[in-house]
Amino acid sequence: MSSNYVHSSGNRLFSKYASVDHSAAYSQSMESQHGAQLELAIEEGRGKDDTPFDPFSQFLDEMGDTVDIDDEDVDDAVGEKDSDDIEEAEYKTVEEFDDEEEESDDDDDVTTDELEADEEDDEGPMYTNTGALYRPKSEKLALRAGYPAGGKFAVILLAGFQHKVTVDDLLVVNKLKPVSKWLVGSTHTITNDDILLMADQNKTLVGLPSVKGGEVDVMVEEITRDKTLIIFKKRRRKHSRRKNGFRREVTFLRVLDVRMPGEEKGELNRGDGVDLEEEEQIAA
Repeated sequence: MSSNYVHSSGNRLFSKYASVDHSAAYSQSMESQHGAQLELAIEEGRGKDDTPFDPFSQFLDEMGDTVDIDDEDVDDAVGEKDSDDIEEAEYKTVEEFDDEEEESDDDDDVTTDELEADEEDDEGPMYTNTGALYRPKSEKLALRAGYPAGGKFAVILLAGFQHKVTVDDLLVVNKLKPVSKWLVGSTHTITNDDILLMADQNKTLVGLPSVKGGEVDVMVEEITRDKTLIIFKKRRRKHSRRKNGFRREVTFLRVLDVRMPGEEKGELNRGDGVDLEEEEQIAA
C-alpha cells in the first residue's frame, strides 16, 4: 500500500487517500486456473441470444413470397389474355413527368432523426421496467455462473447514507432538497468529502477519510413517493387499535460516470438537462 503525497517547503504532506496497487495480482490470477474458470462461465451464455434454427427458412427464401390465387382470378386472367383489347398508352408532358419525379424523391428522403430513431429501436431498451440495466440472456447466464461484472465502482456518502455505485446504477434516496437544485433531468457531480472509496481491476483508493479528486456524475430521473408502508398498532384487552399508511418521498438518481483522480471527464450520453451551477463550480 502506498500513499500519494507532495513536497511543499521541505514538508511531507499526505493526500486524503491511500492507493493499493493490485494489478499484478489480478493479471496473475487471470492467467491461472481462476481465469480458466471465468472463460467457462462465458461459455455458459454463448449462443443463448441467437434466434432458434428454422429448417424451413432456407427453402422459403429460395421459393420467395407465394400468393394464394382463387380459381375465379385465374379464369379472369386467362380471359384477359385471350381478349384482343389493348389499352392506349397515356402520354405525359415533360412538366408532368418532372413533377412526378420530384414527388417520388421527396417520399424517398429520410431525415437523420428518423434514421437515429430506427437505430435506437433496433438496439432495444437500455433499462428494464424496474429501472435496472437491461442485460441479454447470455450475459445473465455468464454472471450467474460466476463471471465478474467488472468496471469501476465507488462508495459515496449521499443524504446521510453510504451507497456503493457503478455506472448505470439507479439510486433510490430520500428526497433531496432544495428541489430547485435537484430538478428532474439535472446532472450533479459528487466530489471530495462525499467520495469514501474508489476501485477498479488494477487499484483501490481508500479515503482518509475521503478520496480527493474522485468524481461521480449522477442525474435526477424522478421525484416521487415510495410504496405505502402500513403502520398498525394494537393494545390487547384495551379495545385500542390504530392503522396508518406512510409513503416516503424519494428521489431517483441514475449514475452516469465514475472517475478516479486524474481521469478526464467524458461526454454524458444520457439526459439533456444540465445543472448550470454545478457546471460552473466544476469549471472553476
